[in-house]
Amino acid sequence: MANTFFTLFLSSIVLSLIYWLWTKVLIWSARSKAGCSSPVKYKHLDPIFGFDLLTKKIKYTKAGKLLALDEELFAEYGKTLHTLFFGRNHWMTMDPLMIQTVAATHADKFGSAPSNRKPAGPLLGDGAFTTDGHIWKRSRELLQPVFSWSQVSQLSGLETHLKRFLERIPRDGSTIDIQPLTQGLFLDSSMEFIFGKSSGSLSPSEQTIEAKQFSEDFDEGLRGMRKNYMTDKISWLVGPDKKWLAQCAKIHATLEGYIDEEIELQKRSKMLGQSIDTIEEPSAYKHILLRELVKKYPDNKTLIRNELMNVFFAARDSVGTVTSSMLFLLARSPESWEKVRKEVAAIAPEQELTFEFLKTLKYVQAVIDETLRLIHPVDRAWRTCLSTCILPRGGGNSGNDPILLQPGDQIELLYGCMHKDKDIWGDDASEFNPDRMVRFKHSWKFIPFSGGRRTCPAQQNAYTDMAYFLVRMAQEFKTIQNRDDCLEYVEEYVMTKSSRNGVKVALSVE
Repeated sequence: MANTFFTLFLSSIVLSLIYWLWTKVLIWSARSKAGCSSPVKYKHLDPIFGFDLLTKKIKYTKAGKLLALDEELFAEYGKTLHTLFFGRNHWMTMDPLMIQTVAATHADKFGSAPSNRKPAGPLLGDGAFTTDGHIWKRSRELLQPVFSWSQVSQLSGLETHLKRFLERIPRDGSTIDIQPLTQGLFLDSSMEFIFGKSSGSLSPSEQTIEAKQFSEDFDEGLRGMRKNYMTDKISWLVGPDKKWLAQCAKIHATLEGYIDEEIELQKRSKMLGQSIDTIEEPSAYKHILLRELVKKYPDNKTLIRNELMNVFFAARDSVGTVTSSMLFLLARSPESWEKVRKEVAAIAPEQELTFEFLKTLKYVQAVIDETLRLIHPVDRAWRTCLSTCILPRGGGNSGNDPILLQPGDQIELLYGCMHKDKDIWGDDASEFNPDRMVRFKHSWKFIPFSGGRRTCPAQQNAYTDMAYFLVRMAQEFKTIQNRDDCLEYVEEYVMTKSSRNGVKVALSVE
């Protein structure tokens, strides 16, 4: 019995080794026929699965320095390199040309679904984040009209929540961690824009138990989703997370309750011949995503739920994190804060803060861009090769020869490293200097909202909200000071990146 088991074990090792060698021969042959060079490769201690690099990434993530590790790798190997991830080909690049090729030039040959559908699908469903092809296109076409210029021009909804936010900030120069407040501000506003009802996180007297529970449940759902990404390639070994799947079902049930309410509201409105605003208290937002989706698909709750989940996932933390990061940087750069206040002070009292006007504030826009350049909540994206593709660089001794990617290969596009590339930004690339963005012309060297067909459809909404926030802060407060002994930004990852130490500042009106 023991001999039989040993023979089977030895045979499996031999067969695996033969398969591995045969795969290498096929790749070499295909590469030669395509006229491509061998890629620049990371020197793995584990050349089969690449667990050595994975362990190193986990260690750096725990220390809040994942992007620093990426920068170290690029500094040693060049701007594109080949690694292994659970035994599969995994490419990393910070090269603008490579990123443009994957995201735009050869976008049809790369997809998001293979990387995202399995780990994120049980929570988010089929939507813009988890799908490719016609389903993704349908999602895009559904969402685009809601993120229209008429929507971004209307800021009364944000002002309602911003007043509550400002009330929570001490004005006597005492220390406050402002990161939870900015996250709460944009959680409230994004929930009202998406679902038609605020979470009330900045106004406990108005916060419902249901809204509070939904937010907490979603937090837990995101933590489980991140775990899925970490264990995706060995999910067959660890098995399904039944507790997390139950959490997803709970979140879906709450959301479907919102959908049922909206369906009934629209039925009553139609039956009475009255507008919805006369039946229930109107929202400050002209267009509510849930309402628009129910109008178009009143009989498809699953589609509506999936679209809402995908948008809420993207909108929930991103702007709140960027605005707190903006204050993190400005608190450490008093001269930049003074320039913001000088530009804001020149605004005429009767001037309405519209989308069109906020775009004219050059230094305010530069502060936003410089913040996005240095501290982006999502500093990378993953794509999976769907069909054989030749990329223009990354091979040979110099790293300038073309390389071949095969179906199933994964490529990681590291915007965060590209945005700190000294070849693009100069020797002070890691320093906060908004003046550089006043002069900078947008290109593939700076893509804070991604690029190509998957450019974020809410890009202008986000810019408008961030500009409005910064202008109102400069109108309210004279000074902002850092109150954290730690001057560097320490990363904390769930699905987006925030400051592990919070954003401890002091604001005053004198």
